[in-house]
Amino acid sequence: MTATSAHIFAGRASADPTVGESVLASFSRLAGPLEIDRADTGIANLPPARPSGVLRFRFCFREVPFEARAERRQNRPVLVLTGDLGTLPFSIESPARRRRLRKVLAAAGLFSGLRWEVTPAQTIRASGEIDLGTALTPTAIIAGTATLLLRSRPYIELITAVAGEP
Repeated sequence: MTATSAHIFAGRASADPTVGESVLASFSRLAGPLEIDRADTGIANLPPARPSGVLRFRFCFREVPFEARAERRQNRPVLVLTGDLGTLPFSIESPARRRRLRKVLAAAGLFSGLRWEVTPAQTIRASGEIDLGTALTPTAIIAGTATLLLRSRPYIELITAVAGEP
């Protein structure tokens, strides 16, 4: 929608008393970004602020399931990202692949910006945290998620490739 068409759309809504205020026109009353835990706008068609102040969502990146959790800690917006990269093969299954995965995990821990671990159940898990440094907005959450993923992308791709070897 262009600015001109938005202006015309907003003008039509206010000219016709049977049409409620448009969401677009409602935004003009807002000051600053819409924060997920502080938005108490009272605007029709917008969901209320999240009472817990915590936003969780799941997604896949390079066929790896991730969970993101955005929240406020000590009044600062923080994003925590956790990914499950599958199971580390046991030595008897594939000793060479296990050694290669261990080497990649060691390098990933040094250079990717994420913490990499092998759980007692032999699951490979990556986790990281980033201070969003701005308001807790959807844009900041997506930008923080992308930042963490792009730093670790080569390692995620290498781990999934090595783990998928026969």
